[in-house]
Amino acid sequence: MEKGLSKEVLKAHNATGKTADPKHDAVSHKSHGTRDRAGTMQSESSTGTGKLKLMRLRHKIKLFGGSFSKSGSESQIQKQYENTYRLEPDDKTRFSTKKAEEIIRHVLENYLKGKKYDPKKFPNLCKSLAELIKERIKTSGCQRYKLIAHVMILENQGQSMRHVSRCLWNKENDNYATATFESGEFTAVGSVFATYYD
Repeated sequence: MEKGLSKEVLKAHNATGKTADPKHDAVSHKSHGTRDRAGTMQSESSTGTGKLKLMRLRHKIKLFGGSFSKSGSESQIQKQYENTYRLEPDDKTRFSTKKAEEIIRHVLENYLKGKKYDPKKFPNLCKSLAELIKERIKTSGCQRYKLIAHVMILENQGQSMRHVSRCLWNKENDNYATATFESGEFTAVGSVFATYYD
């Protein structure tokens, strides 16, 4: 039986033909390497100063709430804002009932005009219209408000209907808007409720 391994086996394992001396390896790692947080040895010649700077930068960004992807590039830094302690909205950012009613009426007219009542398609259409109304009101300049949008479509069959809502909120800052669209086959009611979030 051979004491040493054959050259083919050593090549397959990326090893050299020389026998390893554990004392010599430990000394060389101590003199030429650093130990990272996981406890593995890294030689400075392979890592270089650029990798050490990157590790320090990652650590600093993690302290400030950022994150890195696996490739090492910065994926997203989350900004943390201080409290403003504003208990009332500004005149520019206050929820405008008139503007919200115009947006609701405009969306309902554009997407429902000329359509026939379809009980299979209209439930999903109601959800989509509510999301669209909410996004358009957000982009109109309404800031620091939590918005709830609701769209309801009823088939016209000569019945009567009463739509009522009740809310518990601050009447000075919170408000709502509603608008309707009527066609020969159905009636659509869109509502938005806005509560100020300080």
